[in-house]
Amino acid sequence: MKVDDPGILIWMIKITAYALVVIAQYRMISRVATGRLKAVVLSWLGWSMLMGISVVAQLQADAWVWDWNLFSVLLSATGCLLIGITGFWTGNYSRGKGDVLCLVAGLACMGVFFLFTDPWITTVLAILADLLVAIPMLERAFRDPAGHRTDAWPIVLLAWTLTATSILFNFSWLHMLWPLYLIGFTGLMTYLSFFRAASSERRA
Repeated sequence: MKVDDPGILIWMIKITAYALVVIAQYRMISRVATGRLKAVVLSWLGWSMLMGISVVAQLQADAWVWDWNLFSVLLSATGCLLIGITGFWTGNYSRGKGDVLCLVAGLACMGVFFLFTDPWITTVLAILADLLVAIPMLERAFRDPAGHRTDAWPIVLLAWTLTATSILFNFSWLHMLWPLYLIGFTGLMTYLSFFRAASSERRA
């Protein structure tokens, strides 16, 4: 097999993306475990549920044939679960009035999946629900950008950019939905926690 074989290039991109997702999750878990960051537990658990049910819906639609394009989403779902558990276990978590919406949205998405078992409906609703329940975190990052600064955000932004790039070689809009959404979300969190924080510090 040639070194410049497109298949090898695609796998190198995928594996790099997987590794970056794991590194970003480790960095986030480490910050929560040491008290440098408070996890919004219900949000992280809800995000895990939303991403997990989306993976299940897409696998079921393909007759349970595994697709490596879903692995980054599965890793992220697992990471969200571990971050939430870490925050709860260590007591380093925060609660807000809107946080319960995340679990409600996750349960609603599960209900939609069991009613329709349609991967498009489930995935789109999961992403919309994810965006809805991400609003409290975005608001907190806007008010206190330095308090939400972690290198996990730019790392995972790069990971999802690489994931989207690998999907371009065997394009599927269904598989591209989560990467595109997460590029936007992590990009915004990176901007708020790094660039806006730096701007605020200069003004101060």
